[in-house]
Amino acid sequence: MAGLFGYFTQHELWNAPQVVARMGETMRHHDYYRIDTAPAGRSGALGRLGIGLLNRSPQPVWGADGEVALVLCGELYHQERRRAELESSGRLMREADDAELALRLYLGDGVDALAALEGMFVIAVWDGRTGELWLVNDRYGLYPHYYAHVGSAFAFAPEIKGVLAIPRMPRVLDMVAVAQYTRFQQLMGERTWFEDVQLLPPATMLRYRPADAYLDLRRYWDWDQINLQSASIGLDEAAEETIRLFQRAIDAMVRPPLRVGIFLSGGLDGRAILGCARDRADVTTLTFGDPASRDMRYAAQLARRAGSGHHSFPLHDGRWVLDHAEEHLTLTEGLHSWMHAHGISILPAARQLVDVNLSGWDGGTILGGYTAAPGTDGRFRHAPDETTLAQRLFAAFCSEFAWPGLTDYEAEALFSPPGEETLRGLAFDSLRDELARTAHYPTPNRADYFYILQHCRRSTQNMIVFARSAVETRCPFFDYEFVSFLYGLPERLRSSLDLQHRVLTLRMPDLARIPNEKDNLPPHSSRALRLGHRAVGRGRRAVNRFVPLFPERPRLYADYENYLRGELADWAEGILLDPRTLERGLFNPDAMRDLWALHQSGDQLWTIGKIAPLMTLELVLRRLYDECDASDSRL
Repeated sequence: MAGLFGYFTQHELWNAPQVVARMGETMRHHDYYRIDTAPAGRSGALGRLGIGLLNRSPQPVWGADGEVALVLCGELYHQERRRAELESSGRLMREADDAELALRLYLGDGVDALAALEGMFVIAVWDGRTGELWLVNDRYGLYPHYYAHVGSAFAFAPEIKGVLAIPRMPRVLDMVAVAQYTRFQQLMGERTWFEDVQLLPPATMLRYRPADAYLDLRRYWDWDQINLQSASIGLDEAAEETIRLFQRAIDAMVRPPLRVGIFLSGGLDGRAILGCARDRADVTTLTFGDPASRDMRYAAQLARRAGSGHHSFPLHDGRWVLDHAEEHLTLTEGLHSWMHAHGISILPAARQLVDVNLSGWDGGTILGGYTAAPGTDGRFRHAPDETTLAQRLFAAFCSEFAWPGLTDYEAEALFSPPGEETLRGLAFDSLRDELARTAHYPTPNRADYFYILQHCRRSTQNMIVFARSAVETRCPFFDYEFVSFLYGLPERLRSSLDLQHRVLTLRMPDLARIPNEKDNLPPHSSRALRLGHRAVGRGRRAVNRFVPLFPERPRLYADYENYLRGELADWAEGILLDPRTLERGLFNPDAMRDLWALHQSGDQLWTIGKIAPLMTLELVLRRLYDECDASDSRL
């Protein structure tokens, strides 16, 4: 993934540029990757990794005295006023890129000026005047980066393997991370697979001073800073302002010369982007999946209605997983299981068609919040006490937020000796610890914020990570003002689907009439339209009991569950039941065999959530823990 990397030590080190060059090569996964490196002071060096589409000018950019170097990855939005001020004072040339803008702001107002920027970015500054390194990211951490401070050395990179490439980097397996992944199918907080490597928190200003190995992290923004809207705001007023702010975000993200595309499904997020972008740019839409699925059918209908150039990529079976599992592991480093490699098989074709994907990633979360969705009954937002909230969130992370995972009984059996004493209880305790860090968030949005920080940022964002290996990705649902407005709305608007439906109906009524793949009903604010569509569906199902005139379309774009009983079975068995796995000492071999037999039997639905993470964990351990050393560039 595109990003920044660097290496600094307390002592003068003549080969710091060589270390940074090695870090870059470790993360070069395609021939079109571009890498810039440069010395930074007497004991460090900086690097930048990209795919040749954004930030095309060479970096670092330097201050006039050669003492300040800045590298930037990503984009800045809504900076017209700041640009105009700097241009009028002669401090910034017209058409200067985002890195030059950031440098001029830093030179004028210091690091706080970088924290005031809007966009999706990470910025590193070496200031030779003070002997300090600054690392600053956007509010939501939309370009994940990792860092390690070991002894007198400090390193950071967009991939864990980049940090591991520095000299004498310890690799102590984080057993809490293993427990989390086994139960939640993801990690939490800032953990990685290794105790000494951490994820950079969002909205953070990190400062490192090599002279005395001083490290400091400070959050410059947090979710409790969102101001609440008036309780009297009505649905129509909220919908109009939501439309205005979302259109503002889209307008900032369809700027030429990059070709704009949308990975379109039959859901709501992509269609909302399509509805706002089609009048502003030539848009290409891409859809992948089972040719009979709702996604493929409804996406094609949406594209025709919107007039976009549409490309469909059918997935007839699961063999594409075998073709791309290694690549997915390489790009996500196992932080996302192989069963979430949505769209990775079409990335080479996508790169030929588009430069940037306007991603609908977690638009539904921002517009309504998973914890407010129908069926949750307010159990997260209105838990009576802290212990109850932790228990409810634990159960949801285990069985609802992703595929249903291990039950408590299955986990207890799996954690039997020799791993029992090490792993038992760690997942719940760690979730409770992370929840305690959010005690200052206001109720009832606290659970929503926790979901974004833990599930969106640590799990689903990995789909953005691997997509950025081929195309740039912009996330309009994470526009600063858009998010602040929506999370400032009263709960009666936030906890209902009415706002989503009203926004779609007002801004794109033609697209709102096409059904949503999740419930097979049009996301239209007309109750009569939805009831009529539901009645037609019931009628068709009644007819099908006697004559199959209206075949049911599968909702899911890919059938991972049955892939694992068919064309992926030998691959999975070769990982799970391999002596290397069974003798590792983390899990009970008999319990592992029982889980595999349960899945193969087909007697229980959705057992893939129990199996796939264990497969991915073993592959991670082999590639990052067992075999990979500082000179290994396979990852």
